[in-house]
Amino acid sequence: MKEVRRLWSKLRRTPLKERIYQALKVLNMQHRRLQQLLARLQERDKELFNSCAMAKAWGDELHAVLYANELVELRKLTKTVMASSLAIEQVVLRLETIEQLGDAMVHLGPVVKIIQGLKGQLTNIIPEVAVELENVNNVLGSILIDIGEAKGAEVVASNEEALKVLQEAEVVAEQRLREKLPELPTPITEKLPVVASSSVSSGGRGFDLEERILQYIKDHGGELFISKCASDLNVTPQDVRRAIEKLASEGKIRTI
Repeated sequence: MKEVRRLWSKLRRTPLKERIYQALKVLNMQHRRLQQLLARLQERDKELFNSCAMAKAWGDELHAVLYANELVELRKLTKTVMASSLAIEQVVLRLETIEQLGDAMVHLGPVVKIIQGLKGQLTNIIPEVAVELENVNNVLGSILIDIGEAKGAEVVASNEEALKVLQEAEVVAEQRLREKLPELPTPITEKLPVVASSSVSSGGRGFDLEERILQYIKDHGGELFISKCASDLNVTPQDVRRAIEKLASEGKIRTI
């Protein structure tokens, strides 16, 4: 990591075109990473959809709902990754038009803000990409500083234009996913109505995840939103799904 920082620090002292060229190389590499991740997510989407449809066909509502909920969360992630990939494409297009300082003054401000937004979106999804985006932004930011010193004026980055690019990328990603991915089998809902068996005691084993979820179901009137439960208990939706499957197999809860 220190070596990478030294390389980027050295790059900040190179001419404008060389800095732009190196930033473009890194951005294109991160774009490929996101495309590879997107392919894996879409493959997982197919697997979950088929599992959901199969469970539905067999009348297994519990597993159908669990698969559907995992699919909903996966598609949220897929949308974020696709939107980020589209936004990077826009950044690359803008950087490729820069030939001189005047061009940089027009394009770099919004680009820096776009990359900042992307870094925030991707930090918890694919952190290595977020780190590289931060490095790119540091170099582009140094160009903005150089421009300000050369022109004797402060270069102001446009939040509005950056926000517009990010929002447009999100809209396009949503449209593409809607066209590309099949709709969930119906009726599928995030809410999982369950009741706890009256024979189950809440004591004796300590509060492991199954007991916490069992108590959570009781506290919420027998209704369970998987993503909200996962957030409230600080676990993943997959953890909740596995715990529910175990509780159901042990007869401690049942769907109604």
